Amino acid sequence: MEFKNQYGHVTLQHESNIIIASFTGYINERLVIEFSTAMLNRAKSFAGAPWGYISNSKHAQAATPDAEASFVDLTKSMIKDGCIASAFIFDSSLIINQMQRVIKNTGLDFNIHDRLFANLEEAMLFIEQKITEPTI
Repeated sequence: MEFKNQYGHVTLQHESNIIIASFTGYINERLVIEFSTAMLNRAKSFAGAPWGYISNSKHAQAATPDAEASFVDLTKSMIKDGCIASAFIFDSSLIINQMQRVIKNTGLDFNIHDRLFANLEEAMLFIEQKITEPTI
């Protein structure tokens, strides 16, 4: 699935119970809302099983302030809908700071640097481990 505008685009794919969003360019609020709807609908197909999310944003430039606010709403919805792990692939300090604000504004308490990975394979391994770990 792909969503795009003049300045950026997002593609969604999934492997088992892991949703991967790949971002390119500048991300605005409309893009976040469009891909959020599709992503949360996809998560419903997991039938309540735990799932994970990977943001592959190596080619993203930045998110607008409105998009950042929409990411906060999306993150809250993801948690409500069973997302138990997330991983990030990006190296832009601007995007790292934006996503750390999203995490903080969602009320989560983790450092994004603990979930940053160099490539999709490393991120997938992290998420697979998290969604298959037994809970105590």
